[in-house]
Amino acid sequence: MNKRMTSGIVLLVLGLLCGILLAGVNAMTAPVIQERQLEKVNDTLEGFYDMSQYDVEIVDIKGDTIETAYVLDGKDSGTLDAVVYEASAYGYQSDVVLLIAINQDRTIHDYAVVSENETEGLGSDAVTHDFNLAGSSIDDLSEFDGIAGATITSDAVLACFEAVQDRVDEELGG
Repeated sequence: MNKRMTSGIVLLVLGLLCGILLAGVNAMTAPVIQERQLEKVNDTLEGFYDMSQYDVEIVDIKGDTIETAYVLDGKDSGTLDAVVYEASAYGYQSDVVLLIAINQDRTIHDYAVVSENETEGLGSDAVTHDFNLAGSSIDDLSEFDGIAGATITSDAVLACFEAVQDRVDEELGG
């Protein structure tokens, strides 16, 4: 065989081996990563509400921005009390994922950024920043307070709230 053919076969075999190894590592780590993300979501939900008071129905939406809705029905009343939306939008360099809790009366109970990989010291401040919307109506986002110097990340957060605003009529009525 000539040298080119041998080099091509060696590269093909190495590529296949690397692909198989990467697939194996992904198969082992993906469930662990998913479990940790679910724990983070559960911890955040516990921070929003006393979850022992609710029956939770998880609704996969898989929309452009909203991934999942957690419908909270009161255990004693059996009525829908709140919906917590998991929404994400692309910021400056990563997806910014929020949980946004909406009460039955259409007020924003609370919200939290649960995942981001934005610029340290700018967009990453979304995790601790008060966007000034807790207690506001989901129908009025005019009080939204973005992060100074992180306009693109702020726009991603606002896009999440706007997607929830569009979706809330389906779960809570309008």
